[in-house]
Amino acid sequence: MKKIELTSVEDINKIFATESVELTDSIRESIQEAIESKKKSVCLFEICIEGFDSVFEIILTKKEYITALENCLKLYEKWEMGDEALDTYLLIKQLKG
Repeated sequence: MKKIELTSVEDINKIFATESVELTDSIRESIQEAIESKKKSVCLFEICIEGFDSVFEIILTKKEYITALENCLKLYEKWEMGDEALDTYLLIKQLKG
């Protein structure tokens, strides 16, 4: 899980609107850890916003893992990151059983 600290709510859109290797890696790694731990859901991000007492979490259920990984795979292929693409493909294959 990646912790993200923001100064305003508007910053959420800025972070997730851009394609980021760091966020993509974090998603894949979090899902991989969840698979290895046999978890039914995974918290991908914990978002803290300045001035808010609450912490916001972005959580995926197990049935959403494949879709998230397929999106990661597309980005890795776009960025020509072969090792990461292969690791992601193998996770997808493992989930599809």
